[in-house]
Amino acid sequence: MNKSKKVIFAVHCLLNQNARARTVAKCPGAVKEFLDFCVKNNYGIIPIDCPQLMFEPLKREPQTKEFYNNKKSRKISETVAQKVVEQIKLYRKNNYKIDGIYGVEGSPTCGAIKTHIKNKEGQAISANEPGIFFEELEKVLKKNHLSVKIYDWDIQAKEIIRV
Repeated sequence: MNKSKKVIFAVHCLLNQNARARTVAKCPGAVKEFLDFCVKNNYGIIPIDCPQLMFEPLKREPQTKEFYNNKKSRKISETVAQKVVEQIKLYRKNNYKIDGIYGVEGSPTCGAIKTHIKNKEGQAISANEPGIFFEELEKVLKKNHLSVKIYDWDIQAKEIIRV
């Protein structure tokens, strides 16, 4: 059997909804539609560690981006981003095609394109901006002169969100 030599990077909660904050999970385990998409396209999946689980306990309340916008959370996200970049280099060095890095729509850390922020009234709303981890990932990618397409997976709509 020949390898596809195509991989994608996926945030932890696309592969394990149990890691999400209370009341936020959209399915009981892995996101089936995302896995189906990967299988259909012959993608190997490289999981990205969950920065939130390194910052807070497994049993945690949903938060907005502002909660994670601090030195400790950014340092954790930067460390995870550096690990991702090292893996990108390794796969590219061995002639693999990296077809993208997938975040999850709405996450305050791992939303690649959309995240939840607080509005002027203090309510959580969706915003067209990356979460904390993806902001740090962009910095590390630029520092290493790397370019990779970045997407969000919208669990409810069961589809990719592109820039």
